[in-house]
Amino acid sequence: MYDEAVRIVIETRKSSISYIQRRLKVGYNRAARIVEEMEKRGLVGPLESNGSREILIPPSPE
Repeated sequence: MYDEAVRIVIETRKSSISYIQRRLKVGYNRAARIVEEMEKRGLVGPLESNGSREILIPPSPE
């Protein structure tokens, strides 16, 4: 599930907990843990004051 979430973030450039929740059809707590793990691994930045996170993974080549 984590790998699927990473793929979604790379493709869509969106990393909000609610977006991961909707795309993976999981609850808030699981989605939050996934996003926190991505932050620990340096894939996304910390939560900013406007509620967004910087995506640190380069976009996938098309």
